[in-house]
Amino acid sequence: MSILGCVTWGTVAGSMLPFILRRVGLDPASASAPMVATMVDVCGILIYFTAAAILLRGTLL
Repeated sequence: MSILGCVTWGTVAGSMLPFILRRVGLDPASASAPMVATMVDVCGILIYFTAAAILLRGTLL
């Protein structure tokens, strides 16, 4: 469940961020790779722990 969420979020963020950066007036090629990697890593951890909290609710938590 968390892998599916991370892959989906990475795909959406990776495809939409260059368009957002171009609209803001920044160069999409230079800033998109580090920003996408950082966003996917941080959100991946949040997705993982949220999925774990939902699955383990009532048993351990």
